[in-house]
Amino acid sequence: MKKFLLRVTGDATEFASVLPVVQAILNENEDNQVAIVYNDGLELEDFWLPSRCWAYPISKKETESMFAAHKFAANLHDIFNTDYYIDFISDMYSAFLGLAFRANIKIGLQGGPKSFFYQVSLPEFSGEFLDEKKVSSLNAVEGDFNNPAIDNSFTHQNIRNIFISFPHKMDVAFIEKINFIAECLPTIKLHGYISPQSVDIYDAVKVHGAISLFSESSNVLACRIDEFDGVITDNLAIAQMSRNRGQLAFLICDEDDELPQWKYMPESIGRLNFSGSSLLSYGISETISLKAFPDLEDYILNYQSLRLVP
Repeated sequence: MKKFLLRVTGDATEFASVLPVVQAILNENEDNQVAIVYNDGLELEDFWLPSRCWAYPISKKETESMFAAHKFAANLHDIFNTDYYIDFISDMYSAFLGLAFRANIKIGLQGGPKSFFYQVSLPEFSGEFLDEKKVSSLNAVEGDFNNPAIDNSFTHQNIRNIFISFPHKMDVAFIEKINFIAECLPTIKLHGYISPQSVDIYDAVKVHGAISLFSESSNVLACRIDEFDGVITDNLAIAQMSRNRGQLAFLICDEDDELPQWKYMPESIGRLNFSGSSLLSYGISETISLKAFPDLEDYILNYQSLRLVP
């Protein structure tokens, strides 16, 4: 068994890009474990991750001093004394975090004083795609990590229940967009998830009557997250993790937002392109202008039967 700790920023694209690294590690041995430490600006929950993988947010304060980093590490008993620490940020404090966790082998980019903290200093993370670059870090680790690819098939053929991921902080613009989407999906059951720490924030919020709000602990939801056929979110990391599980995933975004290209992950994340609170267009690997509200539901319900999905 090998225990890995990955350090990434709080950017949703960066977080998503390490998911094939997680896949390769878990596939290498059925007992391997992975922890991800990310900046706490990113909102996500553990139940999206595969089993044997956990994610921990770290605050800005905990990254700004070596004492704070050591205290943060000491409080995470499950991943203390980890085998491998891979630093995808590679600044002085992220480099020290591997030492704070007492990682046996610390891997990062060479250059400057931070290299002192690494056993393995790489000239670069190589590859054309962002996820490919992350996976290249495993070349520095003994073992067979040649299986990072994530299956791109859809495991839910009939779309009946859609999970809507609500932000941890109140976002009026998000509520307006979700209410618009609910008008377009009259027969699909919509389940709005609110994290336990955010329940009070949404007490007085007017959400479309078709959306059933609920809150559960991560441990409970981890056992039933695959009951949902699709996900709607404004968080790319959540959309990608959902799609990696075989669910239909739609990302709320602007028309000019670009989605990343991957080498090892499904790229078939749907777009819900908004201008203000109005949905302009939608589609998976295509863009279709919204002409009538029912068009979106027809598209979602019939997507897999009308298209050859790889």
